[in-house]
Amino acid sequence: MTLEYVDRSHNPRLILIFAGWAMDSTPFRSLAKTGYDIAVASDYTSFDFDFGPIMAEYAEICIVAWSLGVVAADLCYPQLEARATLRIAVNGTVTPVDDRRGIPPTVFGGTLAGLSEQSLLKFYRRTAGSRKAFEAFQELMPQRSLQSVTEELATFYPPRDYGAARCPWDLAIISRNDAIFPPENMLRAWEGKPVEFIDEAHLPDFGKILERHVVNKQLVGSRFGKRRDSYESGASVQAEIVERLEKKMSGLGIDALIADTDSSVLEIGCGTGLLSRRLDRLAGGHVTMWDIVGESPVAGARRYFRRCDAETAIGTEAPASFDLIISASTVQWFNSPLHFLERAAEAVKPGGFIVLSTFSPGNLTEVEQCTGRSLPLLSADGWRASAPASLETIAVETYDYPVRFDSPIDVFRHLSRTGVNSLGSDVNLRTAMRNYPASNDGSATVTYRPLILVFRKK
Repeated sequence: MTLEYVDRSHNPRLILIFAGWAMDSTPFRSLAKTGYDIAVASDYTSFDFDFGPIMAEYAEICIVAWSLGVVAADLCYPQLEARATLRIAVNGTVTPVDDRRGIPPTVFGGTLAGLSEQSLLKFYRRTAGSRKAFEAFQELMPQRSLQSVTEELATFYPPRDYGAARCPWDLAIISRNDAIFPPENMLRAWEGKPVEFIDEAHLPDFGKILERHVVNKQLVGSRFGKRRDSYESGASVQAEIVERLEKKMSGLGIDALIADTDSSVLEIGCGTGLLSRRLDRLAGGHVTMWDIVGESPVAGARRYFRRCDAETAIGTEAPASFDLIISASTVQWFNSPLHFLERAAEAVKPGGFIVLSTFSPGNLTEVEQCTGRSLPLLSADGWRASAPASLETIAVETYDYPVRFDSPIDVFRHLSRTGVNSLGSDVNLRTAMRNYPASNDGSATVTYRPLILVFRKK
């Protein structure tokens, strides 16, 4: 296996792409993501590789594995787990040579037996899909020899059992027009996991995938930081969510648990303190508050604040450290909310609680209609199905919260004041406002879809 950087700006975060068969870093050289370095793994004639240096260099690693790179990433995952957050499989499976869950063995074996310069070029054409896409691909053609790619393909054939999946994948992306991995086989292989379909070929637009699924944390922090003074005046939905969280805690007896003077509470994403002030009143023990920007919203004995990226910081906490881990409207800005939940489950005490509010698919649906941009949110069922076995789901609540404004421009002013428009910097606001679904009287509504989740550690 080889590892090549396509962008090494010495950022604290890394996007690690496991490329497909017969690839190297060349087709990925145009990729970039603010706040991230990008490296490409390829050439799977051996799965032995020392990831120690990148584990020492980066605080966070987002894994995007493609095609035969999916099983390669899965085999390497134990080395990467301590820094990994996002884990996406693109047009591949952990059973790469299989009649029902991968490439049929007869097809795979035939490709290996008849491999030549001509058949390799034909493979590249089928991988790219259209003639236009292949012409673009030819500008960034992999620099691999026929002998090299033949030896690599032989690594996977005859088919073998790689054992149970090592990586708890967050998402599988499946191209409907994939001519290499049968889409129906991939869907079968990823049963029970979140799946997203795209109308592309086997080689998708990785720029779009990174834009949609890898969070620009610098932008998120910057926008929320700039809007701290105006956040609470415009964040009626967040205030209402905090009210519901407090009622949930009261109804489940969590408030009594944290009233104990020996209790320990961790709040993720304290922001301006909408929730922090309530925890300060309820908690008799320690309250630790984390946020990516700002400063402590409350002060006093046994009240602590840490400026950090909570998604990665949670992995540094000792097991069974907290009676309650709670977060209001924050985890949707993580690369992998599910991985955060896994780490939080380790950090909470047996019998303790994890209380989260986030948002469901369909959140800000009017904004998505006019901009084509949205966060890849997980459904309530997706959260329940993917929760660690150590957690018991105690409560799930989702609902719509419409907010009416006089005009579409007022909607976007509201989003700006509260910082929740951190979906990118390339949205044309004039076009978006013109296409916004307004009422006959010119007024406009934006609909939030909050999701509240309560888990208890068994």
